[in-house]
Amino acid sequence: MKEKKYFFMILMVLGSILNAQEDVLCRSCLCVKKEPLLLASSSSQDDNKDDKKEKNPEKDIYQWFKTYSEVVGLVEKKAFRSVDFSDFIQDSLKSAVSQVDAHSAFFTRDSYKTAMESATGEFSGIGISIIGKSPDDEALTIIDVVQPGPAQKAGLQANDKIVEVDGKKLKGMTTDEATSKLKGKIGTEVKIKVVRNKKPLEFAITRDIIKDQTSSCYHFPDHGIYYLSLKMFAENSAQQMSELLHKANAGKCKGIVLDLRRNPGGTLDSAIEMAGLFLEKGAMVALTKNKFGMRVAEYRTKTEPVLKSDVPIFILIDNFTASAGEILAGCLQYHSIKNFEDKNAKKNKRLMIFLVGVPTFGKGSVQEVIPISNGCALKLTTMLYYLPDEKLIQARGIEPDFLIKPRMIPSDELKWVSEMYGKESSLKHYITAEEVENPGKKPEEKKKEDEKEKSWEEKHREALLSDIQVQTCVNMINMLDNSRKNAPKMVKNRDKALSFLKQHYMTDNPVQVVKIK
Repeated sequence: MKEKKYFFMILMVLGSILNAQEDVLCRSCLCVKKEPLLLASSSSQDDNKDDKKEKNPEKDIYQWFKTYSEVVGLVEKKAFRSVDFSDFIQDSLKSAVSQVDAHSAFFTRDSYKTAMESATGEFSGIGISIIGKSPDDEALTIIDVVQPGPAQKAGLQANDKIVEVDGKKLKGMTTDEATSKLKGKIGTEVKIKVVRNKKPLEFAITRDIIKDQTSSCYHFPDHGIYYLSLKMFAENSAQQMSELLHKANAGKCKGIVLDLRRNPGGTLDSAIEMAGLFLEKGAMVALTKNKFGMRVAEYRTKTEPVLKSDVPIFILIDNFTASAGEILAGCLQYHSIKNFEDKNAKKNKRLMIFLVGVPTFGKGSVQEVIPISNGCALKLTTMLYYLPDEKLIQARGIEPDFLIKPRMIPSDELKWVSEMYGKESSLKHYITAEEVENPGKKPEEKKKEDEKEKSWEEKHREALLSDIQVQTCVNMINMLDNSRKNAPKMVKNRDKALSFLKQHYMTDNPVQVVKIK
């Protein structure tokens, strides 16, 4: 009780001081300057004069401190309902800071403690990627589900909207607060309510370690092509790509497909390590600038490259490829173009990297978590990321070399359409081939075998085969390989290869269609 009284005394004293003069903190030398405070007058004429005067940010700040102290004082003194001013002030800060930008946030004592604990490795998750929310939003939208993972096993799907976690509504929570509630100790259960197709659904999910389930690798032996999908940048991401590049060096593959779709990012160090597999040691990956446009830091590769050949690398990107994923895709695209412009570069070290898909998310900002008093913390956007050529990522994203929009029918829907329409076996009481070949066998005996549940790996392989963007990459790699053998001059460098593929492969870029009369 004494602490609350002292708090109000401080606020009221601050208000009294502000009526007479204002302490303005000089940004350059941190000295204190005394200036008269211009208080708003009740006269509309005075208001108009004040509007015409040049605004002083420091004066605005301290004027509104006075207003805030007045509000708190009046609520404490006159409000009919008793107010917990600890929550009152923290909630007001949470709401205010979220308006600074989409990624800045205020951590209360509890939310900051939970966030720090969940980053120690003692806690685990459920295996989902989400879109960030503001405190006013009612739900977290799932953009992808890690397979196999706890969420996938429980039945969560992409585009589900999480509205409650353990009985607590997400409205009023920041993204960090909501995600920290999804995390917890390994083996513990979290109850989630989602909205799917306007219907509420509830799930009980047991938390588990996710880091080893963030990637998957496949081989297309008929085409000599390797495929690596990264759901986020984890510790083992670079190692997996390194193994594929060693196969490329040995001439065992025609090309590699790196799938960064629905990759929300991860650690920048992991992305730099990944870039180091392709680029010369010391090559710039990204740089940061502050709000004054000044360079703050440069991030460069620290190792010698693993890739020794010009095997084509096709990187799949989409509108959910964000942050570290955009930095990697953008910097490799930049160095691939620059490398071919360098006439002194060795032929077998010239990068042949192409981006396929749709423009990326555009998250190119740096957040800094700053501990403050009362056990709270502030997450602020303090810098922006730029590509090596100082191209801005923020809100613009990375443009693909080949615009290919996703067109993939979910395997369950394909199965339903196949079973219900378009063939004899969809009709009731049809005569089966088994009946003809084995007259004594009943048609029902084969149904159980057909209805056997497939594993997530089988479903994933089937999904790849029906994925038009993956198919595009495979076809382009085969086209390049055939051209190198039969018409090498047409694809002897990246520019020619890019022009050749665009000329002979129809993408989703607009093309002219003329009616024949």
